Amino acid sequence: MRLVEILWIGVAAISTFHIYLDWGTDWNSTMRYSLFLGVAVFMYALRRRSRIKHQQNNN
Repeated sequence: MRLVEILWIGVAAISTFHIYLDWGTDWNSTMRYSLFLGVAVFMYALRRRSRIKHQQNNN
């Protein structure tokens, strides 16, 4: 499950890079990657919370 968290961090990093590149030139792309960034942060937090709950229930 940690692999999924790392992948979501990767999506967030790539989205941040694209936001930086497109800032001020292509607003449609900037907004799209901002949405991807928001989803990636949300999914990372959700998966992390789920993993921690799962680990606590197994102990």
